[in-house]
Amino acid sequence: MEVVEIASINFEEYGILYNMNEHVSGKGIVNFSSGDGWKDANTAIPVIDTQASLGYTIGSSVPCTVSEMERHQHTQEALFCAGMPIIFLIASESGSPFPKAADVKAVILRPGQVVVLHRGVWHSSAHGLCDTTQYYYLALCYKNEPTGWAEIEGGPITIESPQK
Repeated sequence: MEVVEIASINFEEYGILYNMNEHVSGKGIVNFSSGDGWKDANTAIPVIDTQASLGYTIGSSVPCTVSEMERHQHTQEALFCAGMPIIFLIASESGSPFPKAADVKAVILRPGQVVVLHRGVWHSSAHGLCDTTQYYYLALCYKNEPTGWAEIEGGPITIESPQK
């Protein structure tokens, strides 16, 4: 599957893309400040629209094969790198109980970029662009919460290492 930079697609159907490295107008507005030896960026609105738990995941590197994706109807989910780029799959909410391989895109999220996925958007766990990597997420998590994992219809999907 072709892997693309997340900023190269229209991300609005999936959620909000923030670029904490540079000012971007629109829904992903970021405030910037700086001082003696530091620069800061923060989102102009709350990251997700519910209370949130902080999650930490370790993902294998690409190439890898992905057979299932998840979606959350009860929360948005924000994803951000711990330091190295990550690759993950996304697919729009289709009304189907399964994500469809034909609708899936593979995207790279780089340090300083943050995505907030809309409720119902299918997504995979993330994998490292160059090596096993770590990433963080924010979502409303609790015991027996209704996150749904499902096999990819027409899958699995192999994510190859993109051309550098």
